Amino acid sequence: MELPPYRIPTIKGIFIHMWERAWLYLKKAGTIILAVSIVLWAATSYPKPSEASLADFDEEQAQEFELTHSIAGRVGKGLGPIIKPLGFDWRIGTALIGALGAKEVFVAQMGIMYSLEEGDEESKALRTELQARYSPLVGFCIMLFCLISAPCIATLAICRRETNSWGWALFQFFGLTALAYVITLIVYQLGSLIVS
Repeated sequence: MELPPYRIPTIKGIFIHMWERAWLYLKKAGTIILAVSIVLWAATSYPKPSEASLADFDEEQAQEFELTHSIAGRVGKGLGPIIKPLGFDWRIGTALIGALGAKEVFVAQMGIMYSLEEGDEESKALRTELQARYSPLVGFCIMLFCLISAPCIATLAICRRETNSWGWALFQFFGLTALAYVITLIVYQLGSLIVS
């Protein structure tokens, strides 16, 4: 069997191939990602409460009220009873909705939920607030759920594009989320029994 001669790739060839793949990604998945990102942003931003309802709040309280009044906040409150057995409250549910765009957004969403100016992984104020409100078991369960649950919207868009089927993408989304729910439920309930 004859093999073709192998050569070290040229810099020009590498850049051309990178550009082609990046362009295909942006063209095929980027439109879906952009659309979903806009929907998620709108869900966390609208509807806005009236100015009169915000008059009695300071800036931080007003920001939290606006979020609870938004579509994502209402859905998070609706998810509250479903995710309570996992040790999660409605704030975590709302942050999980926002994290559909990208998992790393979860920390920033929690910062928004607690009306902190800095809501990143380096924020000491956010870390202190979360440690005061949640046990280490809940923190572990959040990480476990995020690790196993449905990937970000970009991954789903790529799955849909590669399989040419929404069925597989939705199966991946709902199947992984259900698996994450069951595993996190078991871990939290067993952990609660051990800690008690």
